[in-house]
Amino acid sequence: MPSNATKQVLKSHSARVLALSCAVGLLSAGAIHAQDTPAQDVDTELRDLLPADIKEAGTIVASGAFDNPPAIFADVNDTSVAKGIAPDLSHAMGEILGVTFEWRNTQWPGQLPGLDAGTFDVVWGQISVTEQRERELIDLVPWYQSGIGFLVEEGNPSEVSDWESLCGQIVGVSLGSIFVDVVKNASAKYCADSAAIRINEYQGNEEPALRSGQVNAVMDTYTVLTQMADAIPGVEAVELPQEQSFEFFPGLAGIGVSKEDPGLSKALAGALRSLHENGTWQAIAERYDAGADVPPLDLVKVNALTDTPVGEMAN
Repeated sequence: MPSNATKQVLKSHSARVLALSCAVGLLSAGAIHAQDTPAQDVDTELRDLLPADIKEAGTIVASGAFDNPPAIFADVNDTSVAKGIAPDLSHAMGEILGVTFEWRNTQWPGQLPGLDAGTFDVVWGQISVTEQRERELIDLVPWYQSGIGFLVEEGNPSEVSDWESLCGQIVGVSLGSIFVDVVKNASAKYCADSAAIRINEYQGNEEPALRSGQVNAVMDTYTVLTQMADAIPGVEAVELPQEQSFEFFPGLAGIGVSKEDPGLSKALAGALRSLHENGTWQAIAERYDAGADVPPLDLVKVNALTDTPVGEMAN
């Protein structure tokens, strides 16, 4: 069950998180210019928090999979270029910090190892904020919040509406994602007197499994799935009721930073707070029909679920 800190977060906003995993990809995208985003002034106090090597290079290397709209996706004209909310935010944050962001297309299994190895400065786009990660793994700055949804065949023939409706059915999730544990926890609670919810894991491209009848529903965040449903004929998105959606899932996606770089975490959080306060963040999200997915300002801080000190592992 979620802690009291997590329960507070669950009640504070109803929107979206991204937790996607697939096979490892690579190659970099240059800094993205967010069109129609007002220019930001450099904040020297925040810039001074950056690690010396980042200030010297003038670049923050960000890792994310370019297959998760509206958060991050590949430009149709140049698939090495990242588009979406995260790249647009990074452009504005870079202006505040006096650096540019260099995006590298990396599927989920390669993101945390790359961060640990120093290949990337941040992981951004797919990583869910969890209490365990904040305490034991990395520092996390929330940047997106959303509830859970399911992609189903058009007309919803499996009658998916809530956790109980999924008992005895098969749900497709991304390999290694946080949703595996979410489904297991939900099944244990809501299907105790009936058949369990079964899980099939996929390295991306879960939709063909839905079409072929291998699964009854595909699970992800609702905002992601609504955009998929708009783009893919013959499917639709179903939103899990909010009280169930946030029961096992805080709904937050974060920017992940090594605990060895506390200054970077603080600088990113400060830049995001500035964009929240001046309305730029909201304007960027609304550009992608995701205005409801901006977390409240009180969650825009490092390790929002646990208040674990920046750069430290909790005992």
